[in-house]
Amino acid sequence: MVAGICLATVDEADAEYFNVTPADGYTVKTGGSVSYEAPFYYEGSYSSMAVTFTAYLLNSDGDKMSGAVSPSTGTYTSNGTKTIAVTAPSSAGAYKLVVEYSGTVTVGTEEIDVSGSSYASVRVVVPITLKAEITNNGNVALSSLTVSFVVDGKAVPDSQTTVTDIAPGETDTATFEWVTDSLSSGKHTYTAVSETSMVNITGLDQESVFYIGHDDYQIATVLAALLFVILLIVLIFVIRKPVKNYGKPKGRR
Repeated sequence: MVAGICLATVDEADAEYFNVTPADGYTVKTGGSVSYEAPFYYEGSYSSMAVTFTAYLLNSDGDKMSGAVSPSTGTYTSNGTKTIAVTAPSSAGAYKLVVEYSGTVTVGTEEIDVSGSSYASVRVVVPITLKAEITNNGNVALSSLTVSFVVDGKAVPDSQTTVTDIAPGETDTATFEWVTDSLSSGKHTYTAVSETSMVNITGLDQESVFYIGHDDYQIATVLAALLFVILLIVLIFVIRKPVKNYGKPKGRR
């Protein structure tokens, strides 16, 4: 996580502190929301304060994203922290929340000008959907079952999902959207597990596969499609190739 800190010294006793940090992580799914905190503190005695902030979201090209920040402006009238909500764009990527401030702090009879800015990273990702088909093979209804997910042998934090009211012979799907940017490209495996021991339930502890980025399955699909096109071209060439007709041999006179 990248963040900028502004600490401006007025004199040996007084200084202003301003920073922008994520309230609960900086990774968010496309279209989701994430909160940031922006504290402003004047280190020293003051009688009044009027410091205005402006917040905006930049994409990797440095363009401002319209309507992505709320509130986009506000005023500090005393030391404190503002909470800024960022609505993630529909496109995954690296973004930057920038907050600028300027105003005055009154110390005695003197108005002191203050200004600066801070920023923090916003990482927008497409969530990974983990699913498990839970089937009740027993003779009585399954009222409730809590499952969680394990990816590449490691438990996924806060992935607990509950399926309820599964009748005998019926199937329900446990689904969890995992918002993370910690996985490498390639093949990954996952399973659904439960702390509750269920004899007549299937769908738990069964390994499934997903891919990040370019994977073996995609490469195989491309090669298969290329081979199909080549075979189709060859077949068309054979069908359209003219057949020479030499006719019947001439009889002897």
